[in-house]
Amino acid sequence: MSSNLFKLIGRTVLAGGALAAAAAVAPAIAKDTINVGIASFLTGPAAGPFGVPGRNGAELVIDAINAGTLPAPYAKAGFAGAKMNAIFVDESGGNAKQVGEYRNLVEKRGVDAVLGYISSGTCMAITPVAEELKKLTVLSVCGTPRVFEESNRTYVFRTQAHAVGDSIAAARYVLDKFK
Repeated sequence: MSSNLFKLIGRTVLAGGALAAAAAVAPAIAKDTINVGIASFLTGPAAGPFGVPGRNGAELVIDAINAGTLPAPYAKAGFAGAKMNAIFVDESGGNAKQVGEYRNLVEKRGVDAVLGYISSGTCMAITPVAEELKKLTVLSVCGTPRVFEESNRTYVFRTQAHAVGDSIAAARYVLDKFK
């Protein structure tokens, strides 16, 4: 497996852990199923390196959450006993399409949380909608720092640092290596 696939699966596990933690501290809601919308590139050029492996990793983690086979302290079945159900949407198609997909997930399909999103542009488009709808949203990959620089967020979180630090580190390496 490639390093990127391990990173993507790791981010999916982190996002699942974040959702599990949120479920543990949230007021108890008697539910048999927790519905989670997951956006990832399922078609187009980003599907192969990012989206499909991300979906596959999410399915593995969801199966483990539902079976209670994750390592401690997450080794209990489900979220407070509720089964986790993933509703996957394709991130391909542009920002306007994604805003519509997000609203559909929240307003019509009744998801309890949304996670995913790879494109920085999509993350920028989704974030204000997540805040407007007051829906827990965990961004998995988007590298733009602007998501959190332009406004304080209450309902939107990310699983990794933005890309500026990586870019600075790479530039410093090149400068040091090729003086």
